[in-house]
Amino acid sequence: MAELVKQTAAQVNGVTPADDDLLDEVTDLIEAPTPLLGRFDEQYLALPEAVLIAVMKKHQRYFPLFAKGEGAEQRLLPHFVTIANSNKLDQPDVVRAGNEGVIRARYADAAYFFREDTERPLAAYTERLGTLTFHAKLGSMLDKVRRLETLAPQIADRLAASPGEKTTVARAASLCKSDLVTDMVVEMTSLQGIMGEIYALKSGEESETAQAIREHYLPRFSGDGVPASSAGLALSLADKLDSLVGLFAAGAQPSGSADPFGLRRA
Repeated sequence: MAELVKQTAAQVNGVTPADDDLLDEVTDLIEAPTPLLGRFDEQYLALPEAVLIAVMKKHQRYFPLFAKGEGAEQRLLPHFVTIANSNKLDQPDVVRAGNEGVIRARYADAAYFFREDTERPLAAYTERLGTLTFHAKLGSMLDKVRRLETLAPQIADRLAASPGEKTTVARAASLCKSDLVTDMVVEMTSLQGIMGEIYALKSGEESETAQAIREHYLPRFSGDGVPASSAGLALSLADKLDSLVGLFAAGAQPSGSADPFGLRRA
């Protein structure tokens, strides 16, 4: 399967980053793989790259393609590889056009969400967190944010953060969950934190604040990266400690077969 994707990507001088999870998922779904090269309108490249990739991978199980290059030099191409389940496609162009139509609609929705979300600053979404329940005994997500506003600067102080870093932590704490009620994150929850950073920058927040918003979710899984900034580290610790202490106190500790709040990961 990986070789089929690689060969198809080469048609546009592209490469696809290694993604074992996506490859395994598609392999499990497809019995007779036939790769098809698809294309989408270049206007959608104006959307955040993370959004485009999330739509391709999470919604459509497409393989995104990048121009050949190293690191930051790699740029997303307006192409993708999809895998059809047939050893012999009678009308491959029809199948390709169908997939292109689906992703066109997905990207049109994403463009609408992005446009609507950025009509107001990220801070304008914070109060709406009061409509999201964190836990019945621990209040709403807004209640959690208020706790983080108190706890995160205290942790930053213990980490010997500078006055500027403590200011960054306090601001990031007040905004770190605000993207949860934006249209984009409601539609694609895997983008939480990522969109928080993007929307914070769009709102004129300091880059350090935006970075801490994204980093406070790290690490998300075993082997994932950890916060690179002091502000991100302090906020990440505060978020996880609040969840651990609060949820254990509320009787929501993990059992042998269930961990709905991901406390083992925290």
